[in-house]
Amino acid sequence: MMGPDTETPERADGRKFRNFAPTTFAIDKSTSVLVLIAMIVIVGFASYRSIPREASPEITIPIIAVSTVYPGVAPKDIETLVTRVLEEKLNTIADLKVLSSTSVEGYSSIIAEFDTDMDMAEALQNVREKVDLARPELPADAEDPTVMEFNFSDFPIMQVNVSGEYDLVRLKEVAEELQDRLEQITSILEVRLSGGLEREVKVEVDLPRLQYYGLAFGDVIEAIATENVTVPGGAIDVGHQKFLVRVDGEFVDTRIIEDIVITTMGGRPVYIRDVASVDFGFKDRETYARLDGRSVVTLDIVKRSGENIIETAERVKAVIAEMEPQLPATTVIKITGDMSEEIHKMVNSLENNIISGLILVVAVLLFFLGVRNASFVAVSIPLSMLLSFAVLKALGISMNMIVLFSLILALGMLVDNAIVVVENIYRFREEGYDNKTASIRAVGEVAFPVIGSTATTVAAFTPLLFWPGIVGEFMGYLPKTLIITLTSSLFVALVLVPVLCALFMKLDTEPSEPLAPAARKSLYVIAALVLLAIASANLLSGVLIAVLAAGLVVLHRKVLDRLGRWFQDRLLPAVVADYERRLNWALNHRLVVMGGAGATFVMTVFLFGIFNSGVEFFPESVPPPTVYASIDVPDGTNPAFLNRLAEDVEAQLREVPGFEDVESMVATVGGAGMQLMGGSGDATVTVNFTDFEERRYDVFETIRAMRERLGEGLAGADFRLQAQEMGPPTGKPVNLEIVGEDPEVLRRLAEQVVQILESSEVGARLDGLESDMARGRSELVVDVDREKAALYGLSTFEVGSTIRTAIQGSEAAKFRTGNDEYDIVVRLAEPYRQNLDALRDLTIMADGGRQIPLPSVATWRVDEGYGSVVRKDLDRVATVSSDVVAGENSHAVLFAVRQTLADFQASLPPGYTLRFTGEQEDMQESQQFLTGAFGLALLLIAFILISQFNSVIKPVIILTSVIMSTVGVLVGLMVFRMPFGIIMTGVGVISLAGVVVNNAIVLVDYVDVLRERDGLDRREALVRAGVTRFRPVMLTAITTVLGLFPLAIGFNFDFIGLFTRLDPNLFWGGEQAAWWGPMAIAVIVGLMFATVLTLILVPVMYSLVDDASDFFQRHFTRAAREEPPITSPPPETDEPSRETEPESEPESEPEGAVAALSFRIRGIFGLRAGRAEG
Repeated sequence: MMGPDTETPERADGRKFRNFAPTTFAIDKSTSVLVLIAMIVIVGFASYRSIPREASPEITIPIIAVSTVYPGVAPKDIETLVTRVLEEKLNTIADLKVLSSTSVEGYSSIIAEFDTDMDMAEALQNVREKVDLARPELPADAEDPTVMEFNFSDFPIMQVNVSGEYDLVRLKEVAEELQDRLEQITSILEVRLSGGLEREVKVEVDLPRLQYYGLAFGDVIEAIATENVTVPGGAIDVGHQKFLVRVDGEFVDTRIIEDIVITTMGGRPVYIRDVASVDFGFKDRETYARLDGRSVVTLDIVKRSGENIIETAERVKAVIAEMEPQLPATTVIKITGDMSEEIHKMVNSLENNIISGLILVVAVLLFFLGVRNASFVAVSIPLSMLLSFAVLKALGISMNMIVLFSLILALGMLVDNAIVVVENIYRFREEGYDNKTASIRAVGEVAFPVIGSTATTVAAFTPLLFWPGIVGEFMGYLPKTLIITLTSSLFVALVLVPVLCALFMKLDTEPSEPLAPAARKSLYVIAALVLLAIASANLLSGVLIAVLAAGLVVLHRKVLDRLGRWFQDRLLPAVVADYERRLNWALNHRLVVMGGAGATFVMTVFLFGIFNSGVEFFPESVPPPTVYASIDVPDGTNPAFLNRLAEDVEAQLREVPGFEDVESMVATVGGAGMQLMGGSGDATVTVNFTDFEERRYDVFETIRAMRERLGEGLAGADFRLQAQEMGPPTGKPVNLEIVGEDPEVLRRLAEQVVQILESSEVGARLDGLESDMARGRSELVVDVDREKAALYGLSTFEVGSTIRTAIQGSEAAKFRTGNDEYDIVVRLAEPYRQNLDALRDLTIMADGGRQIPLPSVATWRVDEGYGSVVRKDLDRVATVSSDVVAGENSHAVLFAVRQTLADFQASLPPGYTLRFTGEQEDMQESQQFLTGAFGLALLLIAFILISQFNSVIKPVIILTSVIMSTVGVLVGLMVFRMPFGIIMTGVGVISLAGVVVNNAIVLVDYVDVLRERDGLDRREALVRAGVTRFRPVMLTAITTVLGLFPLAIGFNFDFIGLFTRLDPNLFWGGEQAAWWGPMAIAVIVGLMFATVLTLILVPVMYSLVDDASDFFQRHFTRAAREEPPITSPPPETDEPSRETEPESEPESEPEGAVAALSFRIRGIFGLRAGRAEG
């Protein structure tokens, strides 16, 4: 049985040919391969239709939040009583990366961040265990800590906004009905309702009456709590029947509360109504929500993990359409933030880019190879894609923006292997071999170079699989998809395509055999049935496809066929002849060529250092679909006042030129719903723009006008505008932390930083500059005299609890009606809560029923507290952060900020340090990884090349072309005035390394074949190899470039829309083009430059290195002449993939021991003896 690379002498001229066993086996079993192709098509289409669609990869965020609510407590006390207690326990977790916390009024938030490779189920369990250990040490009246794991799948996929011309109570009832119906959809995890008015039972105590009857708040609370109960009484057997006994005391009506007896005085009962009023009313309103100026209740739709967003959204819309006729007449339901529409547009855009690239690739193949040969190459694209879809589906990878772009990037690479294989088979057919023999021998000749080139491309992307952090998990889908797709294309090129060529390939000079009448009729019937099936689904599609097919046939016969023949018979030979002249000139002027290449490299790097457009992390020129106008007010600001500010901001934004491009505007006051989607601040106005192709104005100009108009003439708040960003979550572009112990010093230092930046030149380039150590709200600090309190038998806790109940209120019980339950809250009546002097009349109940006036045991003062207390890894931290004005380069702005704060940083007090974090940290981490990944990719590629060629020098030649190709990338960035993207350009350079090496491998390998198998001298082998491989080298480069070209220039053409609705939706630009364009341009320009290197520089370098080796050999040969001759032949090289030189033209090898050593060294370096010509 033949091995995978067996040499079979079958020509009289003595040449020996390789035989690639898998290809031979496939050709011998051609029927099975045809069935396999049909299976790939069916399974691939089914997989593509069923793969879940997502906007961004569903990545795991290695963050767990611990939240604790302690209403009415100042930030400093929250830090002491809650945050530190929990932090001390959580900090003992072994795999913790960063522990940060924020303590604000009434709320403690602790964030535990782990490495991305951490098992989050285990991390969640560890955090819960530590929280359980800390729970007994927390204040008794604080709510239980909530442990929550962050996950992208928990974010809403859309918001359903319900509005109507009726009150907010009825509006919420309507929304709850819709909520119940939507939660019945199996693919929905939950529906969160926000907005409207929340009910509660208010028991508002009249302080003088309470004191008159000698009662305390605890008496009122206890009376309500002990009456609102249902007590099981066991069971009674009466005769043959058994009765369950229960005491049913739960309130069925809030009016019952008024009649509860608290105590008796002089034989007369004292009722709740005697000391308090009971009202089934509403909680104090803290939040407002509006959509386009109308009050709304919002339903956040959260899907289950792994469910298809588009299908889930369609079910939601179907339920809404079904319920709308049953809702009140004035009800308006509007959907915002619909991720399914965004995904549909993104998938549609990238799919159309794939189709556009495919059309361009096939068109080029037709010109270079003719219709028949181009068909064999073109069929490799859908087969590779469909096979990749099946693998992606099996691995559970969703169809997201990263995967789709990876398919576009792979589009040009897919045909590389098939081009080399088909072109070589065709060349063997031209030499007179039959289809089967030509296929076997042609694939055997190029199989290992093709495998090696694919392996080197895969090796270039392999290091990216180990990209750390959230950014790495986000971008990790790119190498996964490319490795799967390239491996699929290798299988298609070496197994499936040769079988098709063996069965159907014909030379252009061979006459076409006419089809038998029965076969011709069968084809017509099949075509008619296909068109009929399409027309039955969509008549327009059937008609357009029929017209297009007829038009293409006519166009081919009248124009394209003649044009293609002219290109192949006249233009292409002329181009090849011109290349041959240039190659000969280069070989005659090798030092000039090498010097020019080196000077070009040095000069390009030098010029890029001067004329570069800066550095960016992710692309910053992406036109945003949404912007957020945030309003920040001092803590304690009345929500109603904040709502009026939000209304003013809405009015200001409506007056901005370009507002016609706004699709909807949502205002949220005091809520956190939109903050999860990108907004921040006490109030947020979310502005959603129409689709990119429908906009009449430049979105960046509109945003600039909004920024200038925002907050104009409004006082009492800070305003900022922030654009929605694509990509994984990262910190802010400008984010610095001041670490120290004293919160007051930290606040002062943070304020100094803000003032320095605002007054400097860089201040105009910052947007939303703020410190998280803002001044807190005014506090009424009650100082308890512990000695006096002890004399009355009171404690600080009893004094504090009484004050808290009086002002904040305490929950006495729950009032249940139907499926709903409401808090029964006891506190002072509103007139007493809003008067500081009322504290003088407050009394604390001591033992024996004595009422002790508060002034007897405590004093109080008005002071200013902290807005928040932030800690990171147990250290107190003040953070100053800012976004960057649209159009500014984040890296350049950060550099200016560093320079501005250099003197301040040097003058910090002892014990205080300043450090830059946020996006800068992520960028440095990614930059370090990508630099290392590029180096590791080169090492892997070098190892594969050394293994393939059994040489050290040849891989150096090939890798030099890879390094030189970066000149094209830098030139492209300078010409197009694009910044060097750490992510996009970095990944593009690594991708380029894998592509560039392919052509060099094929060229160098064929030079060796010609010298070893055909006995050509070096000069002739270099020229013939260059001429022979010119067409496949150019084709692989052009197809890769054209595959990316539509995305690079932002060309959008909706082919599906054209054939289904006669709407091509033609436009230029868009979010996807701006996002992926830098990477596409890096690959395109770099590959164009690298192709010239491959065709000119690689032969010149090969020639120079061969001469250097020849000089080395002659040096040892002269010494060897003094030695006695050794008649034994020199040892053969141990390369398994190289043929022996033909006996008809033996190499003139040196004799003697040293000569044998010299020959062996030359074998190691992969060079053969021969005439040093050129």
